[in-house]
Amino acid sequence: MNIFIVFEKLNPIIYTSNVMTPNHYVCFVPNYCWFSLNKFLKGEIFYNFSFLNEASAIDTLKYSNILPETDIQLNLNRHIIYYNYYIYHTKIRLTFILNFSDNSSIISIDKVYKNSNWLERELSEMFGLSYRLKNDTRTLLLDYSRLDNPMLKSYPTEGYKDIYYNFFENQLTYIDNDYVEL
Repeated sequence: MNIFIVFEKLNPIIYTSNVMTPNHYVCFVPNYCWFSLNKFLKGEIFYNFSFLNEASAIDTLKYSNILPETDIQLNLNRHIIYYNYYIYHTKIRLTFILNFSDNSSIISIDKVYKNSNWLERELSEMFGLSYRLKNDTRTLLLDYSRLDNPMLKSYPTEGYKDIYYNFFENQLTYIDNDYVEL
């Protein structure tokens, strides 16, 4: 099929697992070919019934020492972005993982998949990602005056109480925080 020709030119790393499901493939693709790959998936005759299920990101600020050594050259400056697709005709799940750094931006795919508008707005608001050629850049959950991103590891999470699960007492435990009013 034509998708194999495209993947041969991109030279991606493709993984599959029998533990998840035998029809689930994970592909590491470069950032520069993202929009054209989605146009291809939507226009191909066997893949035009594909559906974008999920888009999310992982903040890798403190994970650079934890991730195992692999042959994948991920840029662990900030984000790993992944998009999950389901293709109805062949019953295949595809997960594309993009390598993203702080100073680059991704071309928006909201012209290809209509539901990606909401997913990309959520990613740009929660993780601080920037999208080029995006039609709708309104915020979804936070105020327009807020410039911080709550899903980043650098987001301050101090409050009046700390809550944790106590395994010995089998219950949630609340502890008052010491805070200084400025």
